[in-house]
Amino acid sequence: MAWIASRHTLLVHLPVAAAILIPIPIIAAQRGGRGIRPWWNTCRYLAWAGVIGSILTLVSGFALGRVQGLLALGAYVGPATPGAGYLFRLHELGGAATLVLGMGCLRALYRKRQEHQGIGVVALLLGLLWAASAVLSAYSGSLLVGHGAAPALFLAPPQALTQAPAPAPPAPAAPVVAQTPADPEAKALLRLLDFTSLRPVQAEPLKSSAHGNRWIRVWITPGAADAYLAGQPLPAGTLVVMTTVADRWGRPGFAPGPLYGLEVGADGRSQLSFYWAQVPEEQRPEWGGAERVLWRGDAPGLRACQGCHAQGLAPLKDRSTVGIPRKPKPVSAPIE
Repeated sequence: MAWIASRHTLLVHLPVAAAILIPIPIIAAQRGGRGIRPWWNTCRYLAWAGVIGSILTLVSGFALGRVQGLLALGAYVGPATPGAGYLFRLHELGGAATLVLGMGCLRALYRKRQEHQGIGVVALLLGLLWAASAVLSAYSGSLLVGHGAAPALFLAPPQALTQAPAPAPPAPAAPVVAQTPADPEAKALLRLLDFTSLRPVQAEPLKSSAHGNRWIRVWITPGAADAYLAGQPLPAGTLVVMTTVADRWGRPGFAPGPLYGLEVGADGRSQLSFYWAQVPEEQRPEWGGAERVLWRGDAPGLRACQGCHAQGLAPLKDRSTVGIPRKPKPVSAPIE
């Protein structure tokens, strides 16, 4: 699932490009006359490329939402809660609308017509709607990965207008109750969640006893990879993300663990982050019953991390080198 999710950013370019380009040949194919059939083939080629690309994009996007904790287990649509969850919901619904409109446009392109007739107004209308939905879906996806600030309209569901109730008689003063803290997912670091855009340092996970005996993999800003491998100070603006998965019988398991982030500011100081989108139910008592955890800056939960990373990166001697165990290859006996 993680491998499929990491291909979402690459696959999304095909359906978006096809949807944006397809109105051009459809407009050219509106006229009738001889020589119009090559424009039919151009329209159908782009439509097939867009529909197939939309299917691949929906599958990889669904996997990416599960891996990054934006989509709860057992759910198929993002939550309606304000923040990144609602933004992912809009992006997901926009992608589904793009696929439906693309299939409708493809069907209209194959409608029976004479060899000299144009492609039809229905195909043009569906092609324009397809292009608009693809642009909106791509825009919401760029906001999810941190390219620009999301408008307030994309971060919270619209509130239904209700008639103001009649004024009630004054009630006795109630004791002050502590407010429930805001959903940490609404303030999650989008750059931390977009770790697949960084460069992986290890070819495969390593087992780290310092991080809960989980299997880890480090992702870093491409320009700072050499400094990381050499144990040198990282340049300003570097982002380091460490993904983790639970151990399963001495090998990497399937349950995603927390994300660890380290970002180097302009002054050279490092800021640590910890985000666990879905704490397993059996481990929640260890985390105060929390379903998800987000620590940033000077949070008390980061004190242990700050002790090891006071100077930024951990020393080379403290880095894990335990790889996935391999079965020895059978050695054939020499023939006498």
